[in-house]
Amino acid sequence: MKRFKSLIQFIGVAVLMVTLIVVSQFQQKVRPASHIDIRFDQKKATLVDTDSVNKLLIQIVQQYSASLKDGIVLSKAEKGIESMSGVRNAEVFSTISGVLVAEIQQKKVRAKVIGSKPYYIDELGDELALTIRYEPEVALIRPNEAFEIDGSDVVEILSGIESSELLNKDLKEINQIGSRRFSLLFNSLPFEVIIGEAVNIEQKMTKLIAFLIKAEQEKSLGQYRTVNLSFNNQVVATKK
Repeated sequence: MKRFKSLIQFIGVAVLMVTLIVVSQFQQKVRPASHIDIRFDQKKATLVDTDSVNKLLIQIVQQYSASLKDGIVLSKAEKGIESMSGVRNAEVFSTISGVLVAEIQQKKVRAKVIGSKPYYIDELGDELALTIRYEPEVALIRPNEAFEIDGSDVVEILSGIESSELLNKDLKEINQIGSRRFSLLFNSLPFEVIIGEAVNIEQKMTKLIAFLIKAEQEKSLGQYRTVNLSFNNQVVATKK
């Protein structure tokens, strides 16, 4: 009889424990988000409209509060954020405590095309709309209206110039002078630097530095109108 009572007590305790676990899991699953946390990889929003992200997440919470741990729902939120201008990637997840977290990777502005239809160029060479929320200090690109600008050329040029810290800091403007052909203006140089196509930019910057050193020694920097680096193994300088 005692064994029978002990068995019943054991079964009762086991059933109670299983019930508590199931109830706890159910409560976690249906618990609505108590808070929304938006995190940016660049510490703060630059290109991205935080209000739009917050509004989207609030809509998700209101529509799917009982399924915020569902992968389909979270994927829907991520795709919604990634469709916004300035967003490179988004990851959305719900914590055990009920916080809906959105981690957002923003696109990086590399240059600004000026002219009749200004826009940014991002780190992948893609066109990016201007925003009044953010005005980055980046290289200016002056287009030739007769030709389209290939953003990948701009990124290639900027990456090559960055090999020289001095020239990179002194860069004023990149001018499009033809189909996929460019020239550079520097703040401290009195002449235009023609680089031609966006190839071998690092080598061209090395040639420019060598020319500058020689011209400085000869006290002739102010005599030139253009310095052409587009030819192989030579620098062609045109005097004023």
